[in-house]
Amino acid sequence: MTSKKNVFKEINEVIKLSNKSDRLYFPLVIFKSLVTASLPFIAIIYSALILDSIIDGLSKAAIMAHVYQMITFSSILLILRTSLTFFCDQKNNLINLRLDSEISKKTLNLDFEQLESQEIKDKISRAAQGVNSNGGIGTFIRQIGLSIENIISFIYSFILILALFKKVDVFNPDTITKIFNNPLIGVGIMVLIFASLLLNFRILSKVNKLQYGIFKDNVVVNRLFGYFTEASIDYKLSKEVRIYQINKLISDNHNKYAKIFLKKFQSFSTVAGGMFSKVGLLNHIILFAAYAIIGIKAILGLISVGSVLLLVSAITSFNTAITQFIINMSSVTIQIKYLSLYEEYLKLDTAMYKGTLPIEKRNDSQYDFEFKNVSFHYPNSEEIILKNVSMKIEVGKKLAIVGPNGAGKTTFIKLLCRLYDPTEGEILLNGIDIKKYDYKEYINLVSVVFQDFRLFSSTIKDNVTSGQSDDDNKVLEYLYQAGLTARIEKLENGIDTYLYSNFSEQGIEVSGGEAQKIAIARALYKDTPLVILDEPTSALDPISEYEIYTKFDTLVENKTAIYISHRMSSCRFCNSIIVFDNGEIIQSGNHDELLANTDGLYFNMWSAQAKYYNT
Repeated sequence: MTSKKNVFKEINEVIKLSNKSDRLYFPLVIFKSLVTASLPFIAIIYSALILDSIIDGLSKAAIMAHVYQMITFSSILLILRTSLTFFCDQKNNLINLRLDSEISKKTLNLDFEQLESQEIKDKISRAAQGVNSNGGIGTFIRQIGLSIENIISFIYSFILILALFKKVDVFNPDTITKIFNNPLIGVGIMVLIFASLLLNFRILSKVNKLQYGIFKDNVVVNRLFGYFTEASIDYKLSKEVRIYQINKLISDNHNKYAKIFLKKFQSFSTVAGGMFSKVGLLNHIILFAAYAIIGIKAILGLISVGSVLLLVSAITSFNTAITQFIINMSSVTIQIKYLSLYEEYLKLDTAMYKGTLPIEKRNDSQYDFEFKNVSFHYPNSEEIILKNVSMKIEVGKKLAIVGPNGAGKTTFIKLLCRLYDPTEGEILLNGIDIKKYDYKEYINLVSVVFQDFRLFSSTIKDNVTSGQSDDDNKVLEYLYQAGLTARIEKLENGIDTYLYSNFSEQGIEVSGGEAQKIAIARALYKDTPLVILDEPTSALDPISEYEIYTKFDTLVENKTAIYISHRMSSCRFCNSIIVFDNGEIIQSGNHDELLANTDGLYFNMWSAQAKYYNT
């Protein structure tokens, strides 16, 4: 269980985080708490004064003076509270947006390997759910403000309730009067209220612990529920949903995970409801006793009518302030646990060594890559994907990588791009392990079009430039090289046309082939010494494929290029070909050399496709 010392330490840490985002937010929340807590007591005190003034027969001017003072003070505090509430809400929203931005920023900077990990996916989900479900730092500070407001209300109320202890006439011979004029009665009532509130605090602690347990147990359930919710509104899936009637699959899973969560939550609600009902009953009994004593004191003439109004309001405010303080502080305690998940995620270190060695800037693009005894298996799996691969990638040459599905071709590319590090062996750049180079500088040497590439819902230009620069002529040139000029010329806004309709109703849909051409233009625009095409033309017809490869071969004339393709005709453009099977390189050579080996896998794959193209 979190100790009081640790709770206050964590509160202080959260306040520091809040101040980093906005230094004015916390002070404004404190000021608002003071104003909000003071407001009801203006009405309580002046209402009692006005009532007693009327009963005592004071002049109209004296009575109206109290009225004017109450209206003036209340108006000032109301204006202040309204203004402060507006500013605090605005800052709260901004801080919460910054929280989500920090999660996104952290996720963008994690290793690719980490993002594929189930554990990291759950950490991201816990961080996002912990913040979004419980308000984040902004709401946490607001909760602290409410607690401070409760403390101020408690102090005001306590001062007013001291009237319960006041002995009006110690020499009054009336026994009943003596009993109800005894300050111990007031003390007893206060003790009972505190006892009730301590019980309330224990109940709340148990309830919050149960609630947090449900949250932790349902992280995966909530993530999957969210996935199927998003799938139901993802327009990119809408065609498949309708054609294959996947709506039933989505609905069934949506309901499945909803029922799992609701079952646990209903159990929690039953237990929590029973606890709160008992505490509520005890609390009402104690308040009823306090009101009864005040009433009897009024009947005995020990306090004025105005004092009755004042004391009843003060008792109610006192009880409410303490109750709300316990509820708020209990919420703060549990929120610390949620926010700790957020902080835990932000403090997560990347697993991959990024290196510090700068890469030599060369105008001749003489960057030699070499795989040296490289073996690899994915995290949390013992299946070997690459087995002792050794090979050199010749500078300025065109290399084709072929082989059946699952042979290890794409994994080879992921390692070369440092999306993963080898399990064994090393990959060298100009004779030095690529892990020793500055990661960003190394990535700047490589352009890739992956088979499962993605375009963003932004302009065509943004998709080509990736927001790195803004050269329209260069964008148009590479779109021309990729074979997309005819489509661009038909668009009213040209390269400033949005893809898809997420940000613009005028956003266009593009075919799979057109999307791949944009992705190829993006790779070319980066202008790197090494260009990799991982099945880039799989959505194109053979004629379009031939056109792209012919142009591409010319365009990357002075660059090193690697092609992965299932279409063996692509290999004829390449200086050398390596054949993968079961994670190993089983053949290498040029097209003619490999065809000469009629017992080899390359010959068999070529022969199987020969009827689709002329040799």
